[in-house]
Amino acid sequence: MKRSLIMLVPGLTRVTSAAQLSEFTEGLIAASERIPLTSISDPTIPAGVQRLRVTSGSDAQELDLVEAYWNDLVPSITQQSLKTRLARGFSLIWFWLANLHIWRGVLKRKYLTFGLTLSALAFIVWYIGTIILFIEAIDPASGSPFYSIIQQLKQGVEYIGGWRIWVIATAIVAIMPVSLLVDVSDFCKRYLTNEPAAKGKPAVRFEIIRRVREQLENSLKMGEYDSVTIVGHSFGSVVAVDLFADLPPIGMPVRILTMGSLIEVLGKQASWLQKEVEHLSLRKDLVEWIDIKSHADWFASGSAVPPLQHCHERIIGSYGTFPDKLAARVHSRYFDNQEAVKLLLSYYEQKSESELSQPSLEPA
Repeated sequence: MKRSLIMLVPGLTRVTSAAQLSEFTEGLIAASERIPLTSISDPTIPAGVQRLRVTSGSDAQELDLVEAYWNDLVPSITQQSLKTRLARGFSLIWFWLANLHIWRGVLKRKYLTFGLTLSALAFIVWYIGTIILFIEAIDPASGSPFYSIIQQLKQGVEYIGGWRIWVIATAIVAIMPVSLLVDVSDFCKRYLTNEPAAKGKPAVRFEIIRRVREQLENSLKMGEYDSVTIVGHSFGSVVAVDLFADLPPIGMPVRILTMGSLIEVLGKQASWLQKEVEHLSLRKDLVEWIDIKSHADWFASGSAVPPLQHCHERIIGSYGTFPDKLAARVHSRYFDNQEAVKLLLSYYEQKSESELSQPSLEPA
C-alpha cells in the first residue's frame, strides 16, 4: 500500500511533545469532508507516529503523521528574574518598536495592523508592569544617596496606576495571552538575529534547525514514502522555510503548507528570511507550496510566496468572535478548518484520481 509522510512543524506554544500532533490528527479526521480518514491502531506502528488510512474511490493509501517538536529549546523571558526581564525588555523595544520599517506595507491591511498594534500594546503594558515591580522591589537604606530618588519613583508609580488609560489598557490586555506574546517577541528576536538561548550555547536558530532536520531524517528511515508534506504553523512556518531552503533534495516530491505564517512581517526585520523564501520556491523537488491565512487571524501576515506556478496563496474563511480574535484563538484553529484541511489533502485526492484515470494494461 502506498504511504506518504506528513510532518507538522508547530508554532511556539508551551505544550509537551506530541500534544499538537494529537490536535492536528484529530482536526484532520474531523474536518475532512471529501476524503474519509480512519485512524489505524497497530502495535507495529513506530512510536510518535499517527497513521491514517485515506480512502478515495476504490484506491486506498496511508498517511504517517509526525511532529517535529522544538519548543523545549526556547527560553521564556516571562519566567526570568526582574533584572533580566528589564534588560531584555529594553532590547526588545529597540528591536521591534524603534525600527519603524517593520510597519511598511502593513498599515494598508487593517486586520494585521490591528493585531500588531494590540501585540505592541500588550508588550508595553507588560514592560511597564515589569518596571513597576522592579522599582517596588528596590528598598534602599534611609541614609542612601538614592533614597529620595527611589521614593520619588515609587510615588510616580502610584500616580501612573491611577491613570484611566492605564486601567483601560490593562483591561484589554487581560483578555490577551500576554505572556505568550512577549515570549514570542523575545524568541523571534533571538531567531532572526542568531542569538543563543543562553550564554555559551549555539544560536537557538541553528539548534532548532538541527533538531527538526534530525527528526525529518529519522522519520524518512521508518519506511518507503511516496512524498513528504511539511505543515508549518505560525512560527513553525519560518522554521520549515529556513530548513528546506537549504536542505539537499530528499529523493521524493516535497510539499510545503504554511498556515498562519509570520514570514512577511518578520522578513522586514531580517532580509535573510526573504532570501530563504526565494530559495525554497526554486527547490527542484518542490511540487507545491500553499500559504494559508485568514483575515480573521489578526496575528498572521502570510509568507509572501513568489508568483510561481507551484506557489499559491490561499485566504480561507474562519469564524471567531472578537474575544477569540483578540486572544489569538483563531490563530490556533487551522488544524480543524475545513478549507485548510481540503487544501492539505487535495494532493492525495488528485493522485488517486490520476491513477484511477490511467487505463489498465492487460496482456493480449
